[in-house]
Amino acid sequence: MNIDGITLSVIVTELKMLSEAKIERIYQPLRDEITMYLHSKEGKKCLTLSASASDCRIHLSTNNRSNPEKAPNFCMVLRKYLSGGRIAEIKQIGLDRIVYIYIDAKDDMGVSCRYTLIIEMMGKYSNIILNNQEGRILDSIKHVSMDISSKRQILPGLKYTLPPSEKYNPLTTDLNTLAKLLSAQELPTALVTYLEGISPQTAIQLCGEYYKDMSPKFLSDNDAYSFSQYIQERIFKILEHPKPCLQKNMQGKPVFFSAIPYAAYTEEGREYFETANALIDHFYALRIFGTLFKGRQDSLLRILHKQINRLEKNVKIHLETIQGRKKADKFLLYGELISANLYQLKRGTAEAEVLNYYTNEIIKIPLDPSISPAQNASKFFKKASKMKHGANIAKEHYEKDYAELTYLNSLEFDTLSASNLEDLDAVRSELVRFGYLSLAPKEKIKREDPLARPRKFLTQNGYTVLAGRNSRQNDILTMRIAQENDYWFHAKNTPGSHVLLFTQGTQPPEIDLFQAATIAASLCRAKNSGKLAVDYVLRKHIWKANGAKPGMVLYDSYRTLVVEPNPELVNNLEQTVSKV
Repeated sequence: MNIDGITLSVIVTELKMLSEAKIERIYQPLRDEITMYLHSKEGKKCLTLSASASDCRIHLSTNNRSNPEKAPNFCMVLRKYLSGGRIAEIKQIGLDRIVYIYIDAKDDMGVSCRYTLIIEMMGKYSNIILNNQEGRILDSIKHVSMDISSKRQILPGLKYTLPPSEKYNPLTTDLNTLAKLLSAQELPTALVTYLEGISPQTAIQLCGEYYKDMSPKFLSDNDAYSFSQYIQERIFKILEHPKPCLQKNMQGKPVFFSAIPYAAYTEEGREYFETANALIDHFYALRIFGTLFKGRQDSLLRILHKQINRLEKNVKIHLETIQGRKKADKFLLYGELISANLYQLKRGTAEAEVLNYYTNEIIKIPLDPSISPAQNASKFFKKASKMKHGANIAKEHYEKDYAELTYLNSLEFDTLSASNLEDLDAVRSELVRFGYLSLAPKEKIKREDPLARPRKFLTQNGYTVLAGRNSRQNDILTMRIAQENDYWFHAKNTPGSHVLLFTQGTQPPEIDLFQAATIAASLCRAKNSGKLAVDYVLRKHIWKANGAKPGMVLYDSYRTLVVEPNPELVNNLEQTVSKV
């Protein structure tokens, strides 16, 4: 979502503390985003300006962004004119989504000049523009030529003009004029159409506050005047006493921010912030993280799905070849029976009816009449031998490909269940390690400590339970950390976390075993499939096959519990831990 004019006004008011702040560094981390590092009276600050179509904004930021090795042209222009300058004033144009930053700096000749950095936050028409003191454009982050817009061009050397607008500032417009505007169109659309700073959500909120029940679609003259007066007074109150807040959905994901709480959203899941700048910074940090996380996750899943599909096809072919062994046994029987009855079979016969001395039944055997019975028997023996040999080779390939498929399925689960970039990096490092992915030039894999950040739980009777976040951590917890009398849990026949219950040499009560099994069921790929079978076994009965990949183990002497995944119980039992 984009910032509305009212929220922007609160942000700009807070930014007045940047008056006299010195511009120390300027970067352009993204194609349409600028970051300015400032030294203000209140210390070091970072101001973010974005002309992104979906994320246009201005706010103080605490999140560091990586910058390109070579600065883009617009960034170089800003450095040339603004580096070392001081912010004189930051102001909003009415309640529109346009902000002027006046900056005093010296030109090439050492003469003091006042430059204006303009941030236009208008969706796909957003822009960041640098003007000289005569109001002419020095450069902009997006050039707008005649080919793009015939109404307004943004190019170096042109005189800057404000974007055309037919909206009115509700704080300064005469009430009679506002009343005529609001009565000209149905509510709440009229507020969005004719008034600056009013988003559709704000329009609905204002109508809901004034008209306690259903608001009328069209207003009479008297009602329009009263409503206009209320709008003006209410916006003044919002700007004087804002309560910046973020609204989240049932999954805890941010969906909407505003300068005050809106009745359309419940108090549950609402998070308040001391400043609007902190609110916007937090919202877009989550949004940027979500975009980055989703991009990396999708990239890994594409690689995994390609390899998984390849292996699934191979495994299917291997199974078909192995199934062919039954035909080999049939051909071997044919060869034996023909050899046993050579004395009564003649060349040119298309079918032989002989006694199957294994079942004492008459069996019909198809023959090639162009060759002798002995040659037919030899042909069947060769077919049987070839098919048996192929089945033996297919079995070897099947075991190898099935083990690899199982491992990649576990990596797919790790990718889908990842909650942060570190989890995805762990999967990526495994893909690089086993040759599924190549590193870019000069890239180095950052391998996290395998014992860092395991999931930790405490059962009802105080037993510690650890669960791996990825295949490598599963391997370390199971094969190196757990002792021989600790219990190991894993959902049966599905990828999931290795769950270790540490017994300290005692026998845990049934409730603790049940809770550990529930954790294992809740941390597997089949967690939404109802009740699940969970195998559990003492660590001493677990081993790894030669060459087995991380997280792939074998076990015997196990028992099975049938439990239902319970995310709420898992959340209640989980503890904070950084390292084992």
